[in-house]
Amino acid sequence: MLRRFNIKLLIWGVAATMLAAAFLLASTRLGDAAEEPVLDTAAAIDQSQCLPCHIDLGKISVPGLVFSHGNHLMVSCDGCHSRQPHRDGYTEHVPMEVCFACHGVSHGDLGELATSKCKDCHTPSFVLRPKDHSKAWASKPHALASAKQGVNGCMMCHRAPKDCDECHAKEAPTVGKMPDGYQTVIQDRPKGPSIKVYPKGRVSMSQCVYCHPDLDAITPGRLIFAHAQHLQRNYPCEACHPAFSHNENGPVIPDMMSCYRCHGLDHAAQGQVATDKCSKCHPKSFKLTPANHTRKFILGTHKKKANKDPSYCSMCHASTFCVGCHRGDKVSPNAPGKPVIPADHRKVDWKSKHGGFFLQGQGACASCHTQQSCKRCHQTSMPHPVGWIENHKPAAGITTDDCNVCHTDRSKCQTCHHATVARAELTLKNCVPCHSGMKKKPATSIKNKGFAEHAVHFNVAKKKGKPYTCDDCHVGFTTTSSSSSHTDANAGDALANAGHDLRLCYGCHGSLDYQNRLIAPYPGAQLCRRCHTDLNI
Repeated sequence: MLRRFNIKLLIWGVAATMLAAAFLLASTRLGDAAEEPVLDTAAAIDQSQCLPCHIDLGKISVPGLVFSHGNHLMVSCDGCHSRQPHRDGYTEHVPMEVCFACHGVSHGDLGELATSKCKDCHTPSFVLRPKDHSKAWASKPHALASAKQGVNGCMMCHRAPKDCDECHAKEAPTVGKMPDGYQTVIQDRPKGPSIKVYPKGRVSMSQCVYCHPDLDAITPGRLIFAHAQHLQRNYPCEACHPAFSHNENGPVIPDMMSCYRCHGLDHAAQGQVATDKCSKCHPKSFKLTPANHTRKFILGTHKKKANKDPSYCSMCHASTFCVGCHRGDKVSPNAPGKPVIPADHRKVDWKSKHGGFFLQGQGACASCHTQQSCKRCHQTSMPHPVGWIENHKPAAGITTDDCNVCHTDRSKCQTCHHATVARAELTLKNCVPCHSGMKKKPATSIKNKGFAEHAVHFNVAKKKGKPYTCDDCHVGFTTTSSSSSHTDANAGDALANAGHDLRLCYGCHGSLDYQNRLIAPYPGAQLCRRCHTDLNI
C-alpha cells in the first residue's frame, strides 16, 4: 500500500530553533544517570535509541554516499527511519524515495527544501546509472518496467521534457503524458516485534541475536573463531564480554590477553584448557608479528615494554625464546648475536642480592631464566615446588649453605626451627646437626659471629655443673633479655660480621651474683681480647 507522505514544513536557518535542537540533543546524550537505557526494537526511532552505540551521529561511511546526520538535525529521526535500522545481521539503509520527500521538493517562493543535485549526495566515483539499466534500456526494457511499476519512480532522476517527450513524440507509444515531476510516496515498512536490549545490563544471547542471528557470521578475517565452540563448553557470554559489545566508540572486541585466561592454561591433570597454537585461532594469511616489532624494538626498546608489562610478551613468547637471544644465540636474523646482560646483573653484589629480589617478586626473572638456570648454582629445586615448606630438609649431599644463598636473614626460620628446642641444652651434640660451623675449635676461631658466641658457651657445664638452655638467655625466639639485635645476629648470617651487642654479655661477664661472687670471667675489654688479639686496647 502506498500513502501520501505528509511533509511537515520547517523554517530553515532560524538560529534560535537550531540552538534549542542542539541543546535537546546534548540533553538526550547525557540522559538521566539514574535511568538505565533501554533499546526497544518496536519503539519510535529517536536519539536515545542510537546514542548508546553511536556517540557521533555525524558523518556515516556508506560507499558512494555523502551524508551527515548533523545536516539533518531539524528533521525528526522517524521522518527517515520508520523502524529500527539494525536487524538480522545487516543495517537497513533508508531507501532513496524517502530522501525525495525533501530533496528536489519545491516549497513555493522558498525554493527547494533540499538540494536535488546528484553530486551533493553522491561521491564522484559513484555510478549513478542503476545496474538494471542495460544498453538497450531506453527501448523495450524500460517500457516493460514502467508498465509494471508505473513511471513515478522514474521521475526521481528523469525529467519528462528532457528525457521522455522527444523520444515519445517520435516513437508514438500508447502512453499518456509523463508527469511533470516526482510525486513523493513512501511504502509502509512495518515494525518488528518489541524486543528490549539493555546496553548497561548483563551480556547474554538475548542481547545479541536480534541484530546478529548468526553470531559466527561477524567473525573478522584476521581471526578463526566460533561462538558455538565456546557455548558448548557452557561459558557464559560475560566470561569474554564483561560489558555490552557495542559502545559509543564502536564494537568492543575482547583483547588477546583475555583469551589467554584459557588458551595455553594448564589445569593440572586435565591438561590444557584450550590450545595456544597460533594456527588454531589465526588464518595462514594473518601476519603474526605485531607492527610494533621493528628491528629497533627487537634490538633494544622492547625491554621497556617487557619490564612494564611482561604478560604482554608472555602471550606469544616462552622464556626459552628470550634465553636464546640473550645468551648470544643467533635465533633470528635480527638477534644481536652476542650475550645481552642487564646492567644490574653486572654489579659486584648482584650474586648475593638476586635471591632476595626473586623472593620479593621483584623483576621478571622467568623472562630469561628457567629452573635449569637456577640449578647451575642452586642444588636445591628452584623455584621451590608447591608444598616445599612442609618438608624442606636439604636432600642428601646438600648442605644448609645452599639455603644461605637466598635466605641471608634467617630470623624468620627461628619461629619454626627453634620452637622444638626452647628448653634444649646448649651443647655441641644439639647444635652441630643443623649448624655444622659450630664444631670448629677453638670456638673463638669461628668466623660466623653468632655461631662463635654460642659455641664458646659449650664448656660452661664443667664449671656450672650443667649446660645453658636456650631460655636461660632468650626470653623469646626473636627477642633477648638485652637486645633483639643480639638475637638477630645469632639467628643467621645477615649480621654475622656486624659488631657484638655486649649488653647481654655483660649481664654475666664481670658481674657479681647475690653472694658477691663473679658469675663469669673476662670483664670489660678482656672479653673482647679473647677473640680479637690485635685490638691494642
